Amino acid sequence: MNNWLKYFSNEEVSGFRNAENLYGKAYLICEKVFEGKKNKAGIPYMDYLSILADYFSDEKAKAVSLMHDIFKETDLTEEDLSYIGFPSDVVKAVSILTRGKDEDYDSFINRIIDSKNGLALQVKKADLKQSMNVSGFEVSDEYLNRIDVRYKPQYEKILGYLDETEES
Repeated sequence: MNNWLKYFSNEEVSGFRNAENLYGKAYLICEKVFEGKKNKAGIPYMDYLSILADYFSDEKAKAVSLMHDIFKETDLTEEDLSYIGFPSDVVKAVSILTRGKDEDYDSFINRIIDSKNGLALQVKKADLKQSMNVSGFEVSDEYLNRIDVRYKPQYEKILGYLDETEES
């Protein structure tokens, strides 16, 4: 706990704790912690996260989509996000969307599906869909291969699961 001190002043955290708007709070936090960072496609993190958040109208889904990589890419923890003022269902979804250090990608996707957490599933589906959308971006052949080998099959797996649950 208190890893937020690496990124924010006490005054900033106090402001976050008092803020009611989850999306706005998540945006300000991510803007600071991802400043200058790029994702695997070489796209500035905040550009990617903002596009991803636009997939959703629900404030919680928007917040989770912004923060889905925050535990992987920073020292922030579940306890930090709870302290900063995010509700437990948002923190839980972000946690589910965090791939373990020794977890292979297929196991990671299966774990998200097995969680049956609708918020995490919807955000991961959108994340994979956006990861495959490289129009307007110059990406490497290696990244294009990553789309074919990793993202497309996992997207189809999540889509299939969500389609099944809608039919039941």
